[in-house]
Amino acid sequence: MNKSIKKFIAIFLSLTLLLSMNMPSFAVIPKPGACYGDANTDGFVNAADAKLILMTVVGKVVLNSEQHERADMNRDGRINLFDFFMVVFTLSGILPRVYMSAEPEEIENPETEELVMGPYDLVVSTLGNDAWSGRLDQPNAEATDGPLASLNTAKEKLKALVNADLDLRGLTVWVRGGTYRLDSVLDFNTEDLGLYTYKAYPGETPVISGAVLVGDWQTEIVNGIEVWTTDVGPGQDFNTLFNGDNSLPRPRYPKTGELLVKSIKAEDQLYPDSDYFKGNTSFNADPADMFAFSNIQDVDVRILHYWKDELIPVESYDASSGYCKLTKPTSMTTQEGDRYFFENVFEALSLPGEWYLARQSGKLYYVPLATDNIETTVLNAGELETIIKIDGVNGIGFKNITFRDTDWNIVPTELENSQAAYGVAPAILVTNSDDTFFESCTLQNIGATAIKMGVNTQKGSVKSCLFRNIGGTAVFIEGLNVQPDVDNVTKDITVTDNHIYKYGRVFNNAIGVLLVHARNCEVSHNEIHDGFYTGISAGWVWGYAHNVTDYLKISDNLIYDIGQGWLADMGGIYTLGVQPHTVISGNVVHDVGCYGGGSGYGGWGIYLDEGSSYMTVENNIAYNCSSQGFHQHYGQDNLVQNNIFAMNGDGQVRVSREEDHNEIFLKRNIIVGSNSPMYTGVVKGKFVDDGNLYWDYQRKCMVLSGDSTSIKDRIYRAGMQCKDYYNNGIFVDPLFADIDNRDFTLSPASPALTLGFVPWDYRQAGTLTGFDLS
Repeated sequence: MNKSIKKFIAIFLSLTLLLSMNMPSFAVIPKPGACYGDANTDGFVNAADAKLILMTVVGKVVLNSEQHERADMNRDGRINLFDFFMVVFTLSGILPRVYMSAEPEEIENPETEELVMGPYDLVVSTLGNDAWSGRLDQPNAEATDGPLASLNTAKEKLKALVNADLDLRGLTVWVRGGTYRLDSVLDFNTEDLGLYTYKAYPGETPVISGAVLVGDWQTEIVNGIEVWTTDVGPGQDFNTLFNGDNSLPRPRYPKTGELLVKSIKAEDQLYPDSDYFKGNTSFNADPADMFAFSNIQDVDVRILHYWKDELIPVESYDASSGYCKLTKPTSMTTQEGDRYFFENVFEALSLPGEWYLARQSGKLYYVPLATDNIETTVLNAGELETIIKIDGVNGIGFKNITFRDTDWNIVPTELENSQAAYGVAPAILVTNSDDTFFESCTLQNIGATAIKMGVNTQKGSVKSCLFRNIGGTAVFIEGLNVQPDVDNVTKDITVTDNHIYKYGRVFNNAIGVLLVHARNCEVSHNEIHDGFYTGISAGWVWGYAHNVTDYLKISDNLIYDIGQGWLADMGGIYTLGVQPHTVISGNVVHDVGCYGGGSGYGGWGIYLDEGSSYMTVENNIAYNCSSQGFHQHYGQDNLVQNNIFAMNGDGQVRVSREEDHNEIFLKRNIIVGSNSPMYTGVVKGKFVDDGNLYWDYQRKCMVLSGDSTSIKDRIYRAGMQCKDYYNNGIFVDPLFADIDNRDFTLSPASPALTLGFVPWDYRQAGTLTGFDLS
């Protein structure tokens, strides 16, 4: 009997044994040690791990270094059938579990100890078969029935119940642990059944992925260093590559810092009479900065100006003159001195983790990390930009599901919107649907925007989800600027208790949570940080025209470390347009930083932009922002009361434009700084203040206002009072517990209390759920 026949018989017997055994999964705590046998590193050892090891043995899968270590049950450095049988015998109870260090305790979760299958529930598993019924949670002994293999088949099976006269309340598709790689969009439409949930099988972690695996590496010398290469096939085109939980960077030129636009060709402007939006189709670089790219058809340029980063493919480049022609116009005016750099430059491939795809030949180049192993490292290449669409079907929900590893593309429209990464495609798109929800889900390594609740979406929710490493906006709610009483208004959407960080990683001007033409929505108890632009943005009408956006509750959010000196004109919380019933309360915003050079400006805590009117802003704290804690560009009669604006870079409160009506009512706020203005942009009669506390920790009661503290700009207390400001104000230390460490707890003896200032527990801002970020 030759070796091939022996190997076939061994694999056949192994699969038979695998399918015939009752192998319950069990959970382990990943610290202090992980368990041998957990080949897919999801924190559990189950049949999915046995299958993965078996697929490795027959050469269908290549494990990365961490997977290889966990799959090597006998620690001999190899993965073979012996390791497979050790997992099988462990799951059957013949062998004890073996931990990679001290043995962790099993997780006792009374809410997920036992699966209770409803009469119409289905189960999906990586060990399933789409020809089976889906009514069993694992294959039966005869391998004639068991779970389904794909989410799409479960969806299609449930179509048969659309017109059935049945009680389908609580119907669930249970999704077992493992990775489900989609090769096309999971598309829900009006023909599908609604009112059911895709939910993680108890104790397991299912992953829906938009990526394909990349491995089978060779080595060669490129740019003077050793790189790994593999053939992914001609015509392949992806922009994302992930190693575990991390995005890998495309090579950029220059490697650090930015170049500066030397000049502009006036005839290469679509709208030369515009100020901010000329639509440049080229720019001139300094030839001394440049060289002749060998792969110009693959190079993108990123131009940074104002509140926008343009990401546009290069059409051609003349190294001698510096003339750079773009494939489409910029959305904002490009001007001399704008920062820019090139991405996806083959000649710049040099640092560990960088990669380059030669699209025409289909050859992928990768500079390995020190932790990579050429035999076991497998990367995830984003194949799908959008993985789920829900259009015209109500009540679809996802609970405890992980969505990850999706691609991004250049925004296809010729002239992009200039703000908030508006045109970027979402990984999950919901339109014309009610009661869609995402609860306790993880969205990781998303190439573009994560979740978009689009036109005519109502009563949806995103709750207790973790967003990290997001290329665009985490949650985007978008409607039409219709009248509020029409049927297709986007409304009644809740975004609460989510942790959003590392957003805008590709499209830097993206937002943590963006609301465009949405009504009666709540954004509360979210923690948003580590982005390059605004945390929460609400409204999409510049000025005083009709604005369907209203009745928003933006409360108890913790927003910090955004901006990071990259773009301009941003706020921790940003609004547009008339919104008479919108309330912004209980939020803590700090460390908002705008670009500080050239055309840079505007890193504000709370920023009411053009036309923002009749809103209530109360019980918020904004501190350590590069500009002011509160800024209103222009608007009317906004009530700003009982807030703390403290220790911001260029002052504490600013109202920019002078109009013929009152801008804000500023009442019972604590406004403190250290040798910085209380108010900036001061013009007589811009707004009404009453009963605020002012203090300067350096100048004490001798506070200043004005556009700066210089002699020509500063206005002393008497001068401000002549302009009708500081009405009924007091100039005393508010007696915070520890201003140096930003502890804003008020002493019971605080003089602010005599003004009617009402303390609140600002530590309640942020998530209600403790997220594990390890």
